[in-house]
Amino acid sequence: MLSYPGIHAETIKTKQVDDGGTGMFKAVAVKDSEMPDFVIYRPQDLMLAHARQGELPVLMWGNGACLDSSIDYERFLTEIASHGYIVMAIGELQENRDDRKAGHSESSELKRGLDWIIRQASTKGSDYYNNIDTLKIAAAGHSCGGAQVLANAADQRLKTCLIMNAGMGDIEMAGASRESLPKVHTPILYVTGGPDDIAYHNARMDFERLIHVPVALADHPASGHGGTYGQQNGGDYARLAVDWLDWQLKGNNDNAETFLGGEAKGYDGWTISAKNFVDLRSMTLVDPVPDVRKALPIGSVPMGSLDNFAEYQLDLEMEDGRVPRER
Repeated sequence: MLSYPGIHAETIKTKQVDDGGTGMFKAVAVKDSEMPDFVIYRPQDLMLAHARQGELPVLMWGNGACLDSSIDYERFLTEIASHGYIVMAIGELQENRDDRKAGHSESSELKRGLDWIIRQASTKGSDYYNNIDTLKIAAAGHSCGGAQVLANAADQRLKTCLIMNAGMGDIEMAGASRESLPKVHTPILYVTGGPDDIAYHNARMDFERLIHVPVALADHPASGHGGTYGQQNGGDYARLAVDWLDWQLKGNNDNAETFLGGEAKGYDGWTISAKNFVDLRSMTLVDPVPDVRKALPIGSVPMGSLDNFAEYQLDLEMEDGRVPRER
């Protein structure tokens, strides 16, 4: 599938779902003239979103069954967008499920969509000009879409990944396999729906095998493989995704307690395990982290960069009310 050439992005169709989500910014699903085979879920008023929170992070989305349709996820993705994100989802915008027959999508579509939205960030006249933070990019996907994310795990532009009701285990899918795991270079979240989720055991195998990056595994047995994507505002899965993204991409470290505190705070019926996170003050691995507000993923601080580490120490000292020591 080829994008249509043009001078800049131009919205040609919009759709609102669930009254635009529950976040600070009412969100819409958009079809763009230059990228008609993607849906862009975004705050309706980008200028307002930019004014209130600065440039917006990006989330790339792969659909279940590797389909070229995100209609089954529009409530989930709209909710995420309403919290100040640009979401690029594979597949043309649909008013209804029976508008067209869904087809197959290749894992390379995630890269193509990401290349395009990054170009728009620097294209004068585009809706996205200067409105996107090209250094804060995540990728997520459901089932086969999660495999598509792992097939792109080596992309250095990614800062975090969310693998939803998916896992490789010992299978191959969408160009990904267990050989993809060493290519993961970001903090990563797996979400499963209990033992009845067909991806449950594979996700747990991935969790055990990932020893070089921070990884969390959130399980909700009541949701099964289908998750809560179709519930109003995306249900718990959308809340959890926003909490993770706000932590990883926006620096909301209070959200760390949900994933590292051992109690899945705020999520009834969930269990969350995590490993390979680091306490910045001692630079030692802590599992679980006793004071999660003082913890960030290993990937947040390049281990070879003393300048970055010093900055984080300074922030933490000021947060505690201490006078920063001279450096």
